[in-house]
Amino acid sequence: MGKETVIHTDHQSLQYLHSQTKLQQSRHYIWMGFLQQFHLVIKYKKGIHNKVSNMLFRPIINSSTILKHNFVLHESYIEQYAQDMDFKDVYETLSQGKRVEELDYHVKDQLLYHCGKLCIPQIEREAPTSLISGHFGVSKTVAQLQRFYYWPEMNETISRYVRRCAMCAKRKPSNRKLGLYTPLLVPSHRWESVSMDFVGGLPKSRKGHDYLYVIVDRFSKMCILVPCSKKITVEQTAKLFFEHVWVHFGLLNSIISNRDT
Repeated sequence: MGKETVIHTDHQSLQYLHSQTKLQQSRHYIWMGFLQQFHLVIKYKKGIHNKVSNMLFRPIINSSTILKHNFVLHESYIEQYAQDMDFKDVYETLSQGKRVEELDYHVKDQLLYHCGKLCIPQIEREAPTSLISGHFGVSKTVAQLQRFYYWPEMNETISRYVRRCAMCAKRKPSNRKLGLYTPLLVPSHRWESVSMDFVGGLPKSRKGHDYLYVIVDRFSKMCILVPCSKKITVEQTAKLFFEHVWVHFGLLNSIISNRDT
């Protein structure tokens, strides 16, 4: 922060990130607002010339490799297979050299696999709690884990866990209306809080104005009407706010709007 940072990417369209005139979705505004605090210079670099950094984005090829180097975890899995309600019968059968009919299980390095995916005992099924695993909700967590791991009723287990996760509940808002509507706090003096909106469908003026930018002081009900166009942008709206409100009344404590971003 405060220093110029050059980013080389093989994603060619990212070099135009700061020059976009219109963003499509609300989350793009959130991302752009976060990135604006940094001095970033994005430069395009073909993937063939960017091989070293590309390795950072490669998925783990073989989860058994990690367990081989982690002797304690490797031995723990082997011990738990013998007591696990889901895998003990299959593991015992395969350990004796017998085949399991109609089931795609196999043992490699004393670890149990199903269709090439490592089988996770019940006591170890806590991947979403990892600090580096993130809190992505049910769908993305299932998609990530199913690439390398397996256990019966995997979707139900992850769904139940995510619903009980406090961090997921905070970061993943529900679309349902929860609780009762509460009134806004009443301001204590003038121009402490304002509401703003646009009124449209008006006859076009000689200057091409067909909308009104409406700012209302929530304490005194004083109203400021500013002519504008239907195609007004976020930057133009901010400029009108500074010219007609901020220069006269200073910085406000809150702005109420139904326009999200």
